[in-house]
Amino acid sequence: MTAVGTDWLADHTPSPEAARARWASGELAAICTTAWSVVETHDIVGAVDAMLALRRAGLLGPVLVHPEEERVWWLVPPGQAAALDGHPDVTVLPPGWTLHCPPADEPLRGRGWLELPNGSGCLTDPVALGAALAQALPIFTAPPVPCSLTSRTGAPARCTP
Repeated sequence: MTAVGTDWLADHTPSPEAARARWASGELAAICTTAWSVVETHDIVGAVDAMLALRRAGLLGPVLVHPEEERVWWLVPPGQAAALDGHPDVTVLPPGWTLHCPPADEPLRGRGWLELPNGSGCLTDPVALGAALAQALPIFTAPPVPCSLTSRTGAPARCTP
């Protein structure tokens, strides 16, 4: 296991030892935390396209996937997921929702990290996620945002509030 990312995940559970024990036995750990909010999408190809744009812009945090169920979970800053509320193909999960996940570097039970938690606490910017999904998913319509994922020169741009 990648110690830093896995430790970061385990540290967001009531019992890090219990999470590590579940992973060691080949089970998913149930992580219920207020350290992040979770946004769910169902288009894996679109999610990968959005991830690439967000990574170039430096705005990508951990992303968990279950390909067989066509589910993708994005970790975003707590309380900011509402920026995506009401958009097609996006479910903003309620605060405290339990994320059943594998350790940072090992897929388990059909789930794996497309973007690994790296222990830094970096989370996906929800406004930038909305813009990236709008570009990646033909049915997704994001609200106007105060920035784009690229600058006028074509270089990656950072969104700032």
